[in-house]
Amino acid sequence: MKLALIEDDLILSDTINDILRGENFDIFPFFSFDSAQDFLFENHVDIIILDINLPDGNGFDLAKSLRSLKIGTPILFLTSEKSPQSVALGFESGGDDYLKKPFEPTELVARIKNLIRRSFLPQRSPHIAINDTLFFDPIKECIINVFGEIMALHTKELETLKLLLAKKGKIVTYDEFFTTLWGYGNDPGLDALRAHIKNLRKALPTLEIETIRSLGYRLA
Repeated sequence: MKLALIEDDLILSDTINDILRGENFDIFPFFSFDSAQDFLFENHVDIIILDINLPDGNGFDLAKSLRSLKIGTPILFLTSEKSPQSVALGFESGGDDYLKKPFEPTELVARIKNLIRRSFLPQRSPHIAINDTLFFDPIKECIINVFGEIMALHTKELETLKLLLAKKGKIVTYDEFFTTLWGYGNDPGLDALRAHIKNLRKALPTLEIETIRSLGYRLA
């Protein structure tokens, strides 16, 4: 996930870099209004952390500029400004969240992940929810997590999950698996099917695949 960090305090910028790199974010740091604006007008990022008081401009003005160009990237204002008026202005200028300094690293990470989650789940998305953290994209034929990352699956595991999802809440029998995965009349044996289910559970640990003794499997 790409994150633009606009913060003119070099020490704080380095600290935030360390925190978020530990969460596997790819950070693009900026220390001024102009440099950040030029980059954001020409490049896509997944989230923006934006200070209000910059040496050559105002974070509220930068947010307004982005929104005027229909750039909908989630914006988290990170600032020492604590007045209710500043908070209100932050949201009015197009911000999605507002975190006051000083802050706890865990709260910063939680707020960022929440913004990403919210931006990923609009109804315009064609994704089909598997559970609270996983989605199936029927156009690209892939599984995506709540942060928009594609989850790597082998072909048979993906086909297994698609069958379970198509009958979510219902039992998929062994015969249905064999016909779908290997073709009508082919029976590779239960060990082969169990191996795919095991691999699927390992790759996507939040899946709730129930084993229905002597019958098949069910996606809860």
